[in-house]
Amino acid sequence: MKNPLAMQGLIYLVLTIVFTYFAISQVNMSGWTFMTFLMIAMATVNLVTGIKFVLVGLTKKKRVG
Repeated sequence: MKNPLAMQGLIYLVLTIVFTYFAISQVNMSGWTFMTFLMIAMATVNLVTGIKFVLVGLTKKKRVG
């Protein structure tokens, strides 16, 4: 694994997609519930964390190499 920070960031971005999908499914089945808002919040945290890890991983790679 050449760039573990960027890979970890991509995992967080995939989790963002998963939580967003579950939130949309929850709204379609039950409407807006507490669980929906919780999944949206988790997706948002994963998105921000994923972008941060990818950017740090890419800038670190540029400095070293």
